[in-house]
Amino acid sequence: MKKSLQDFEDKHGQTRVGQLEKALEYAVGNRERLVVDIPSEANTITFGLYGDNQYGNVHEATEQYLAYCERLKAEGITVKLNCGDIFDGHRVYAGQEFELHSLGWNAQRNHFINTEPVIDGMTTYFITGNHDASLKKLAGVDVGQEIAALRPDWQYIGADYGDITLRTENGRQYRIRLIHPDGGTAYAISYKAQQYANSLDGGTKPHMIGMGHFHKADHLPCYRNMDIIQAGCFEWQTPFMSRKGSAAHVGGWIVRVTVGDEKSMSNSIRAEFMAFYKR
Repeated sequence: MKKSLQDFEDKHGQTRVGQLEKALEYAVGNRERLVVDIPSEANTITFGLYGDNQYGNVHEATEQYLAYCERLKAEGITVKLNCGDIFDGHRVYAGQEFELHSLGWNAQRNHFINTEPVIDGMTTYFITGNHDASLKKLAGVDVGQEIAALRPDWQYIGADYGDITLRTENGRQYRIRLIHPDGGTAYAISYKAQQYANSLDGGTKPHMIGMGHFHKADHLPCYRNMDIIQAGCFEWQTPFMSRKGSAAHVGGWIVRVTVGDEKSMSNSIRAEFMAFYKR
């Protein structure tokens, strides 16, 4: 059954002003201090990591994304992390409007409302990307704040990047940086991720980097003492990507981390990519 914006506002019993205030709390000055308690067993936490839904594009992989969400639900996962580009936006590149089935903010917003599943007990922590930012540049729409206002189960942690710390039941902490960088895919899939990791100062590095934008799936388990995962995407290869010779790695990750203590100074990481292919 399709849901309207009014349905969401009535269901959660919040005024729009109150929702926007909550969104602003995450959008302004909260990049470093967001700590989320997460269910854990023997200090092992499990979460979803994905990105680039590109809602509104005719090539979006909606059926595959919903299957991924069902997998997360079946495994009892309560946290999923989105690395940006929730929407396809508008006029990001020449001719993009001809790839859209939902043109403009209102249409893409309504498509998100009608498509994005509501899963009891699951919260999505997200950043926005360059396609989302196009709506702000052209029409003044801050997509991050709007999504957080529409959906209390979606928490905005920053534009382009944001940090979140997942805390086990025993108090051990695991900090993750979500990043949606710029530019095109490099000659080697891991190059841009390595380049970003090299830019971080010692002492400021997170335990893990989750990277969107490039529509690639890749895992570097120990680069500069960080775990780096490129999030994949939920959009099939577009004509734009085909012209650029860039493949789309459609799917999302299920990540399990056993968080070490200060004495052991180690983390055990298992990352499973749920991949989808066209027939």
